[in-house]
Amino acid sequence: MYVMTVELDDCEVFLPATLCPSIMLFAKGGATVIHADQSEMVAERFFLRGPMMEPAHVRYQPGTLSVSVCFRPGMLQQATGINVAEIAGNALPFDKLASAERLQQFLHALDGLHDTTAIVTLFQEFLLDVLDTRPRSSIGAAFLAAHKKIFFPLLQLSEHFGIGQRQLERRVRENFGVTLRDVRRIVRFGFSLPAIINPDVSWGDLTQIAQDTGYYDQAHMHREYVELAGIPPAHLRQKISGRDPAYWIYLMPEEDFNKLFLLID
Repeated sequence: MYVMTVELDDCEVFLPATLCPSIMLFAKGGATVIHADQSEMVAERFFLRGPMMEPAHVRYQPGTLSVSVCFRPGMLQQATGINVAEIAGNALPFDKLASAERLQQFLHALDGLHDTTAIVTLFQEFLLDVLDTRPRSSIGAAFLAAHKKIFFPLLQLSEHFGIGQRQLERRVRENFGVTLRDVRRIVRFGFSLPAIINPDVSWGDLTQIAQDTGYYDQAHMHREYVELAGIPPAHLRQKISGRDPAYWIYLMPEEDFNKLFLLID
């Protein structure tokens, strides 16, 4: 798991697709999700967000403090017993995961806190209290250990795990919430991002980056970026080089950023 606190003040943010389920809490403020057709939906204050294969456009209220726990790809079911396939592409309000009384107690105590460290401590204690964190076996951990084989042909990959091809695809869907093809798409996207973000890489290197990170060509990489990040790679480079606050997530430390996209333990 990866715990993150972010202060967001009256701003809009563009978030890429990710394999990571996350528990999201607005300790202060809140957010509105803006859909592609420009319709809007007010986000729940406290929810479990499944893996997302589409980018998100979010507007945050003034003085918002977001606290979240991001689970490594494929590890939610092993860590909590929650079926990730049932929440893929959706957000589950936390009152579906904890009793109304216990949740109300937590939120009441939370609203009396102002120190971020105290808020995070209370948040962690609450999750340990209400979630079933008994260790479980799953293919998610095996994928983390064998991440270098993720792009092997399906037959070779199934032989490595000692199960049939259909069973492998089914278990990937159960643990990652998406198909094996989509797992590979996100991982390829994650592999390419450090080069796209690197200010020392020249604009003319996009074709080479595409080839080096598993895309068929630059046009293929362009399409995938539009679908997964909502923006072409060349435009994303401009946003990042200009340190556009709407794309702050791409400026996270590389180790933390990789945890959102790569199957590296």
